[in-house]
Amino acid sequence: MNVDVVIVTYNRLEKLKKALACYENQTMTFRNMIVVNNHSNDGTFEYLESWKNKEAPFAKHVINTEDNLGGSGGFYVGQKYAMSLNPDWIYLADDDAYAEPDMMEQFYKFCDAHDVDKLSAICGAVYNMDGNIAIIHRSEHKVEKNHYVRTSCPEEWYDKDFFHIDCLSYVCSFINANAIRKVGYVNHKYFIYSDDTEHSIRLSKYGDIICVPYIKIYHEEMNTTANVSVGSSWKEYYAVRNNCHMLKKFHFWSAIDRTFFLLNQCKGNEYTLTHIKLIKVALRDAWLGILGKHKIYKPGWSEKI
Repeated sequence: MNVDVVIVTYNRLEKLKKALACYENQTMTFRNMIVVNNHSNDGTFEYLESWKNKEAPFAKHVINTEDNLGGSGGFYVGQKYAMSLNPDWIYLADDDAYAEPDMMEQFYKFCDAHDVDKLSAICGAVYNMDGNIAIIHRSEHKVEKNHYVRTSCPEEWYDKDFFHIDCLSYVCSFINANAIRKVGYVNHKYFIYSDDTEHSIRLSKYGDIICVPYIKIYHEEMNTTANVSVGSSWKEYYAVRNNCHMLKKFHFWSAIDRTFFLLNQCKGNEYTLTHIKLIKVALRDAWLGILGKHKIYKPGWSEKI
């Protein structure tokens, strides 16, 4: 079985070093390690130039982008490159996620014991650094009276041998290459937020997505989702835009429900005019299909109060 690993990194060199060491020390290895350097400026380029020439139990590939493409763009580049190598499975993770030494071995054991060809993805359990399960990474979704609801899978499910999920995050997720051939890559135009959720919905059209709790990884930062109550920042623009665009594509009436909900919130007194403008621009862009990196709401932008 050919498994290729894709890691996307941006300006987190020390965490990247720790993450790479975890893959080099696996009890069972994989075929290729693909590191997408998302235009870092903290010495990552120089480190990876040296790292790729050091002996390891897997082949090393480094891709240096000419701009910060966001998480969506970075994983798109990594997935596309990995698929050119004709893998059976593509593994995805962040640069601040640290695999247990037997993570790959447990994946192989599960595949040997089950018919996995028709599965679209197999995910591991994600833990916070304090040892608690980060349930936000594996979730279900449903539509109730046109209202889209996404909920994290309960912690007690992690006592099972495996369980089905609707949405994965790109942390410790093995994607069936045949599923990617069928439904395509992550939408690189999302930049950040909702990219893995949107991809999950498409992947589920190929086959089930499951979580196998004894495949484990530790994640240094919680993968929280920006939302309209946290203040006016560049991240909020992408969270609002991409969520609405995703709903418009798959759950049209839920997109309308979400749009009116946000517009009604804008009528209150808690938002500034700058904040209201951001939300309205994000909603407009979602409905018009204007994606990519926004010329104003770029990384680092925040409302000056």
